[in-house]
Amino acid sequence: MSLRTKFMLALLLTGLAAVAMVGGLAYVGMTKKVDLIRREQAAEHFYTAVSGYLRTYGSWQAATAVEPFDNYMRRYQDLRGDRRPPPGEAGPDTDNERGPERGPRPEPEADGPPDANARLPQAPPPGQAPPLGRRPPPPRANGEPPFHFILADQDFRVLLGAGVYRHGEVLPEAARKDARRVEVNGRVVAYVSPEGVITPSKQELQYLQAMREALLAGVTGAAALALVLGVLLSRGMSRKLSHLTTAVRAMHGGSLLQRVPVEGRDEVATLASAFNDMSEKLARTHEELHASHQTILAQAEQMRELSVRDALTKLHNRRHFDERATTLFSHAVRHRQPFTMVIGDIDFFKKINDQFSHATGDAVLRHVGEILRSHMRLSDLVARYGGEEFVIALPETELPQAAALCDKLRHMIESFPWHEVHPELKVTMSMGVYADLAAGTAEAMLQKADALLYRAKQTGRNRVCFG
Repeated sequence: MSLRTKFMLALLLTGLAAVAMVGGLAYVGMTKKVDLIRREQAAEHFYTAVSGYLRTYGSWQAATAVEPFDNYMRRYQDLRGDRRPPPGEAGPDTDNERGPERGPRPEPEADGPPDANARLPQAPPPGQAPPLGRRPPPPRANGEPPFHFILADQDFRVLLGAGVYRHGEVLPEAARKDARRVEVNGRVVAYVSPEGVITPSKQELQYLQAMREALLAGVTGAAALALVLGVLLSRGMSRKLSHLTTAVRAMHGGSLLQRVPVEGRDEVATLASAFNDMSEKLARTHEELHASHQTILAQAEQMRELSVRDALTKLHNRRHFDERATTLFSHAVRHRQPFTMVIGDIDFFKKINDQFSHATGDAVLRHVGEILRSHMRLSDLVARYGGEEFVIALPETELPQAAALCDKLRHMIESFPWHEVHPELKVTMSMGVYADLAAGTAEAMLQKADALLYRAKQTGRNRVCFG
């Protein structure tokens, strides 16, 4: 799952959780508040209705003998439903209801139980129907009033149990504590307990349904908003992170110097700025390391060259020659190619040192070494073998060709303008050349060439002997 998708889901879930929590708490709180208000209002209406009922008929036994309390409650609710004041309260339409010929109604008491004359007729004689002048209102759709509360007589015996207590049962002490007294002519005739059952009306159910629909609409809107914000925010963040990802991949490919745009001042911008600094430092460090590595390689090559070359003549030294000559010999044997070994010695070199000084002898060695090196092929190997001796390995060279090359070199050494070094200086070289691979090793071939050199020395010097 991509980071963008995770970010969108996180915003969506966070928004839904927040809306669900806030909406749920609001719904529960409002439901509890509405239920509390309804209960308080219902309890007050029930108390008012019971007071009017008992005041109208005098006592519970007399009232129920004439009119059941449920009928009275329905008429009371019907009157309240017509927006008329409850029993015991005067309303602006009182005179209109009585008619002009009836005259003004006497003012009821400000407080206390409702007066039967206020909204309901006087109690009829026992056994007669109440003279309301109209039919009793029909019962509610479910056949029950919107609320039931507990009613007990003056001795706390249950008259209405509201489904909690049985008729005639003595009300427990716990229920008596919050009970309200109902008085008729200053005498307590009943007690009303706030315990009971509230049946929500159709309007209240519609209100609760509207609250639930509003909550659902809020959750849906919050989900859509969270999704839109998630898309917008994740797109910006994904774009910023894609720059970093591309730059990191480029660095992995070897291009260390990378720059990514720094946008804003958030954590991603801080990360981008730190990445740019790191990239610059890595690139600079890599360049320094590369330069240092090249320097080390050059120095190592110089050290290697110094280790295999003679410091005076700049030719290879004896150790390197022996190693390379062995390799060249093996190659010639394996591929059945010609191979020639040459050894040369400067004539009367000790006399040169003694007569003209060692500095002159060193100059002679340098010039001889330069002549030999400048006339060799890249595949040839020439070295100072020790003192005034020089050796040459000529791969893929037949004996006649090697002898001709050596005679040419001998002549060049003899004809070199040595007088420029010293007016009386003359230098010659004797050489031995051997080209038979049957000797068995490069060292054996060199010994054969050294024997031929000795013959050249014995026969007058400044010559080439080969075999």
